[in-house]
Amino acid sequence: MRTNQLIYAMLTENTGRAICDSGGENGRHWQRNQKKTIEDFQAEPSCTLEISKWERDGKVSYDPYISISLYHHLNRILDLDGLCEEFNSIECGNWNGDFYGTDWNQCEWLTENGFTAKGDGFYSYNWCANYSQDIQGQFLTSDGGDLYVLLQIHNGADARGGFTDAKLFKMDSQEDYALFDESSCFSVDDGEGDYLSLDWMGQEFTNRDGRSPDDDEFARFYEFSKGELVNGDLLECCY
Repeated sequence: MRTNQLIYAMLTENTGRAICDSGGENGRHWQRNQKKTIEDFQAEPSCTLEISKWERDGKVSYDPYISISLYHHLNRILDLDGLCEEFNSIECGNWNGDFYGTDWNQCEWLTENGFTAKGDGFYSYNWCANYSQDIQGQFLTSDGGDLYVLLQIHNGADARGGFTDAKLFKMDSQEDYALFDESSCFSVDDGEGDYLSLDWMGQEFTNRDGRSPDDDEFARFYEFSKGELVNGDLLECCY
């Protein structure tokens, strides 16, 4: 199975319904995703930026909101090899393994094949990531020194449940932070033959000159975009 096919299968995996779900009858991620084909995901923008305008006590403020397509994000940094395919073919019955979303026999296979945990597990919900859906997982290293990740996608509505079974991927980078890289760029035409650019580096915006944009620049970006969604591009990871 190709990497994009497995990611699509995970995004559309039925993770059931929980009593705490706030997504209504059909608002869970897996329910919405099952209405899309893999071509639909591929055709979607890799990231979007929307700037909202609001006023309080006579002062106008602008709030940027970024959404990064999890489908595109994972495809740019994850891969599959023979070890991944062998692990992913093992049936995951009960989640009674050493890692979230795994069965005991899967964890036994990991040990037998020289995998060891690297650091603690992670959940992107805990740092308010800008992904279209959250991810949870555990980094692993092979006995050959390569970096892998056991990954679950949150397909439910309530953050406390609704995860897929864990799948094993090989990282394209040897730096685990590459999985959390949100670097992206957005630009709008200023109507005078030039453009206004905003880059998101994961913690802050920078403009075309490498400076942090001020309120006036956000105001201009809002004006040129007419307050609508702006499609952007994910920047290549440099790890």
